[in-house]
Amino acid sequence: MVREHGGAIDAVELASRMKLHVTTVRFHLDALCDEGAIERTRMTRDGVGRPRTGYRAVEERLDYRILAEILAMELGETAETRARRAQRAGVQWAGRIAAAQPGAVAGQDDTDAAQMGDALDRGAALATEVFDRMGFDAELAAGSEPSASLSADSEQVLGRERVIRLHACPVRDLARAHPEVGCGLHLGLLQGLVDSAAATGEHAGREDAAVSARLEPFVEPELCIARLAARGDPPVTEVRPRRKRRG
Repeated sequence: MVREHGGAIDAVELASRMKLHVTTVRFHLDALCDEGAIERTRMTRDGVGRPRTGYRAVEERLDYRILAEILAMELGETAETRARRAQRAGVQWAGRIAAAQPGAVAGQDDTDAAQMGDALDRGAALATEVFDRMGFDAELAAGSEPSASLSADSEQVLGRERVIRLHACPVRDLARAHPEVGCGLHLGLLQGLVDSAAATGEHAGREDAAVSARLEPFVEPELCIARLAARGDPPVTEVRPRRKRRG
């Protein structure tokens, strides 16, 4: 029925057509996703509300998993070696992307002056754009979020963080079988993109313009989280307990 429908269809519609409980339908849809017969996608609602999860049939294609396995093994004998080399390849990939579109890296198309002058926001916007074009269905969370870390002398400091939600990994099979390769490549790409963005703008070259990238793979079956944090992003505030007033 998913294949005959053509486009994406959700579990509620399928349950209605088949006169089955939606929980039963979702169970079998999950099994079909695991088999690779169908895939999940987001369906935007009309009006307000969170997007629905839709399902669409996967076109028959050659099984590339054996090739992916061979390529993964060629990166090194240990997971640590493969991860290191995959991240390095991702950084190099980001450099080529940045060289091919210098205007986008510099933020020339963005009319928001504050975002253009901020390495964290500029890097988040660039990474979201590139990952979305790659098929990750990337979504940049609105606004920055506070983040806490430890300074060199183990004192707690506050900074800022931007979050990118990646709703669809185009190489999820490889990422699940060899996360050190698939996720390592994407982490290197992410770091390389934010480094390229930080190298432009008013505060380029300053220590407080540097941005670190972190990737949390498959926090949900079809969701990965990318976190970008400004290293030494001013103002860096030390968290101290309040003094009690006497009397």
